[in-house]
Formats: sequence, structure tokens, C-alpha cells
Amino acid sequence: MTSRREAREARQSAEAAAADSDASAEPRDDLAAFFGDATTADRDGSGHGGSGHGGSGHGGSGHGGSGHGGSGRGGSADGDGSRGRRPRRPLLKSARFWVPISILLVLIVAGVAGGVAAKKLYDQAMSAKSDLEQAIPLVGQVQQSMLAGDTASAKASITQITALTAAAKQKTSTGLWRNAEWVPVAGANLTAVRVTADSADTLVRDAVSPLTAVDLQALMPKDGAFDVKHLASLSDDVNRADKTVTQIRHDLAALDRSALIPQVASGVTKLDDELAKVGPILTPAHNALTILSKALGADGPQHYLLIFQNNAESRGTGGNPAAIALLTADNGRITLTQQAGSGDFANGRDQPIIPLDPQLEALYGTKVGRWIQDSTLSPDFTDTANIVRAYWAESFGTPIDAVASFDPVALSYLLRVIGPVPLPTGDVLTADNAVPLLLNEVYTKYPEGPEQDAFFAAAAKAVFDGLLTAHPDPKALLDALSHAANEGRLMYAPGAPEQAKLLAGTPVSGTMPTSNDQATVLGAYVDDVTEGKLDYYMRMGITAKTTQCEKSDAPAFSSTVTLTNTLDPAAVADLPVYISPARFFAKGDVSTDLYLYGPVGSSLTGVTVNGQPVAVTGQPHLGRTAVKVNVLTHPGDTVTVEASFSAPAGAFGPLEVRHTPMVADTPVTIDAPGCAAEK
Repeated sequence: MTSRREAREARQSAEAAAADSDASAEPRDDLAAFFGDATTADRDGSGHGGSGHGGSGHGGSGHGGSGHGGSGRGGSADGDGSRGRRPRRPLLKSARFWVPISILLVLIVAGVAGGVAAKKLYDQAMSAKSDLEQAIPLVGQVQQSMLAGDTASAKASITQITALTAAAKQKTSTGLWRNAEWVPVAGANLTAVRVTADSADTLVRDAVSPLTAVDLQALMPKDGAFDVKHLASLSDDVNRADKTVTQIRHDLAALDRSALIPQVASGVTKLDDELAKVGPILTPAHNALTILSKALGADGPQHYLLIFQNNAESRGTGGNPAAIALLTADNGRITLTQQAGSGDFANGRDQPIIPLDPQLEALYGTKVGRWIQDSTLSPDFTDTANIVRAYWAESFGTPIDAVASFDPVALSYLLRVIGPVPLPTGDVLTADNAVPLLLNEVYTKYPEGPEQDAFFAAAAKAVFDGLLTAHPDPKALLDALSHAANEGRLMYAPGAPEQAKLLAGTPVSGTMPTSNDQATVLGAYVDDVTEGKLDYYMRMGITAKTTQCEKSDAPAFSSTVTLTNTLDPAAVADLPVYISPARFFAKGDVSTDLYLYGPVGSSLTGVTVNGQPVAVTGQPHLGRTAVKVNVLTHPGDTVTVEASFSAPAGAFGPLEVRHTPMVADTPVTIDAPGCAAEK
């Protein structure tokens, strides 16, 4: 059996082991030492666990009092204190309290600092937003003032905008702002506000503001000449503005719109909308000014043919070229140096004067190049320019740099700006009488061809001289010219390829787009084959339909054209022979070849005349399918022709119609279900 001494020693060993275990469970807090928290008891090994009890008789005799502690406090074998146990420190002196509290304080300080920064950013953002909301709409006001010729109002608006956009840019360009752009979610919005503010400021400073210095009056001729140096300088200003707008649109397009909150997204969209108004003005203005200074002879004399198309005898881009004038421009001064009529050229030739495009010849026949009167048949004015240039070179030898076209209706627009023009014949040409006098009454007043040609030549020279000397209001003049160009009554085909490239696809170029991307264009062109001037009485209306926004994989298109002969049957007998010669058709009847074009890449699916199907075949031309339909109208009759087309899937811009400019306006109706919501 185990002796009492052995049992006591075993018990003491077990208690010592338990004490050591407790000491390890209560770790020595090195972090406490780091924070300066260690106590004297920790350093000298004293303890509180076995005080007076360890030295008394409860623990046994003298062994218990002496123990290993060196005193009665060390804990006896039988005492309730544990040998080696380290005492707990008060909580306020312990790392168990201060470490998490310190971390919490750091987070609180960071949170407070972040909150202050966030509040500052918020205030900056709201202030910048307010600046931009006031500034961006004013850009449109500047544009309107400039177009109205009110330079003073434009400059006043610019001053206001500049202050607002500069302030917005300053508020969004701080280091705090840029650093915060790295914050998820909020950062994308901060970036968008900064880019918008910077873009608005750049737009005003580098694009809109320089243009307010433009004096439209300085664009007009003085003493019969244009200031070509001023035009070249202005072209440089507009070019820089155009590049600025292009760069801004690129910067805005790079923003991730999906990450923007509605308030920020709407601000970016507003700037987009203003750019959409400015861009379409700057690019054509730059192109026009780039061409204009050179065209006016800044680099040497330039020679131009000006065709006057007679809408009373319709052709594709207008009418029979009744009169042609040679203009010479040298260092801004323009002179009318020569005039000619159709009789001055070799017509009715066996072969076209120049080789024709095979597709053009297949659709229109060789007459396009065999008679100068038919040189305007093609809807592509560059074809006309090439043919007329060749005729002029053959007859007169003068090298031609460009060919332009005008008609009496466009002439009436100019007369509203420059005022009435007296003619050598004693007639006075006005905006109200120009069309009836030049297209109808002249054939009664001057029944012989040479007299008519002389009258047309005198009218052209009188208007030309009036344009150079009348000092018209520049805004009104630009409006008149724009009106004429948009109706296809003013066209210009330069010989220089770089100039032609700048004008390609625009109304003034007289060419149809080569793709459907920007605009889906249908065409309706008229060729009078009556050999008279009865189209003075002809009226045309067009309805164009498309399913491109409903069935983009296989869209369908149609053009419905109505032709009405408005001639009073009672007036037929008194018509001059030059208006209705009645050689091939009954007097008063009008025979019309109508050419209908589908979109680029289209195919013809059917044609009806007054609702009845007709057997015709489509022909390729200008990358499209075109079809020719002959229509005969008696006085008072209306004929309706509808052509349907299909096109493969692809990108389709808004539906448009281009057509022969008639004597009277041609109403055009667009029926494009589903497209309006996309615009």
C-alpha cells in the first residue's frame, strides 16, 4: 500500500502540475508589456493566490510555511493558493481592453475623416452639378443667337457660360476628387461628372467661344470681291472647333453609362444633346469654308460652269439645262465671262460625248451623253458635271474646275434677299414673278428660241450682278442658299477629289448615299419625254413606307408617287407651241418616265400603276435597284405609281426620300412604324 508520505508527495506534484497548467492558460501578455502595462509582481514572481492560509496550520507543519515561496505567502502544500499562478491585472490596464479600443478609435477617426471628405465631395458635386445645369442649355442659346446674326447676345451668353464651366471644372479637378474616383460605385459617377465638366469647359473655350468672333457680314463680298484671306482664317477656326467637338464626343462615349446614377446620367445626356446640335453645323461649315476660299481663287483663277435647269421640262436633277454660264473666280473676285445655250453644242450625236457608266446607259439610254439637254437625267449630279464639262471643252476649250446648278425656284429664294432686279428687256424680276415669268410666260412673251435664250441670259446676269452688289443680309442669304440646297435646287460638283470627298452624300453634292447606315434613301426622279414645257403644270406627291424598325431581318420598302396634270383642259387650245408642241402626244398630254430607286442593296418586288400590277424589271444603279415606269397624264388626270422593294438585314438609318425638284413643292410623307420611338 502507498504510504502517507508518498500520497502527500503525489498530491503536491499534482497540484504543482495544475498550477503550471493554469499559468499557461493565463498567457503572459507581451502586448501588455509593449503598451507599458507590466506590474512589479510580474517581475519579482510574488503572488496573491496563497497568502496567510498557506503559512498557517491548515496546510501542515513547517514545510507548508516555508514552501518554495520563501515565506508564508508562497502557498503550502495544503493551502488553497496555486503555486506559480500569475495574478490577473485590472481590465483598464490590460491589453485585452486597450488593443480593441485602440483599433476602434482608429476606425472612428478614419470614419470621421472619411465623412468630412465625403461631405466635401458631395458639396463640390452639387455645386458643379448646379453650374453645369445652368451652363449647358446656354450653349443652345449661343447657337441660336449666332444663326440669327445676334453676335452681341451670343457673346453675353458665352461670358456667362465660361464662368460656370470654369467653376465646375475647378471643383471637379481637386486631388480629393480624383482620389475618390477609385471608390467602387461612386467613383464612376465622380469620373463622369469630372469629364462632363471638363468637356463643357473645353467646348465653350475652344469651340463655341471662338465662333462668336465670326462676323457674317465679313463673309459677304465688298466692291464685288470676297476676302479670301478672312475666309481661310475662319476655316481654320471652324476646323479647330470641329476637332474639339469630335474629341469631346469621343471622351463622353468612353464613359460607362451603365454605372451612373440617374442624376449624373441625365447631365451627360444633356451635354450629348447639345453636341448633337453643334456637330452637324460645324462639320458642314468647315467643309464649305475649306472649299470656298480655294473656289474663290485664293490659290489662282478658277473656272466654273453654272447650269440653269428649266423645271418646266423635268429631268432627274431638275430640268433641261436651258442656259449655261462660265464664271471665273480670281482672288475673291467673280466675273461672268461667257454664256451659252443648248444650241451652241453638237447635239444628236451618234455616240455619247464620253463613255457612260454601263448601268447608267442601261437604265437611261445613250441619250444622256448624246444631247446636252438630257445631260441632267442621272440622279447623280457628278454624271451631269462630267458630261457638261466635256461638251464645254469640245465647243470652247476652257478647262473647268467645277460645275454648279441652279433653277428658277432657287432664284426666287435669292430675290427675296437681294430684292427686285431690272432686266435689259424692261422686265423686272421679283421673288413673286420669277418662276411664272421664267418657266411659263416667257414662251408667250418671247415665242422664238433665240429670244428666249437671250432673256434667260439677261436674267442670269442681272441676278448675278445683284448678288454681288446688293449687300444682302448674310443670315437671310445663307438661309436662302440652304433652302435651295436642301431641295436639290443648288448643287456643286468640284473636279478636285479632295473637295468632292468633303461634299459626298450631302444635298449640295447631288449624290445619293452609298450605304443605309446614316440614312435610308429612296429616290423618285422624273424625265419629261413630251418635248415641251408642260411640267410647269405637273404636281408630284410621295409617300414612303418601311418596316425596317419592325422587321429588321427582312425589311420592306415602298414608294408611292402621284403625278397630277393640273392643266385646265379649257386652256389647252391656247398653249404656245413651245409649251406643248403636240409632235408625239396630244396637245396638253404629258408623257413622263418615272424612275424609282430602292435603298442600297435592295431588290424590286413589284410595281403597280393605279393599283394594277405592271410587268417591269428592276435595273442596278448606284448600288441600288431602280425601275422605270412610263406614265401618260391628260389635263386634269392623276396617276399613282407604287414600287416595292426588299432589302437584306443590316443597319438602316432614318428613312428619307430624294426626288426631282419640281416647279411646285413636293409633299413627302414618311410611314415608318416603330421608328419614331427609337429616335
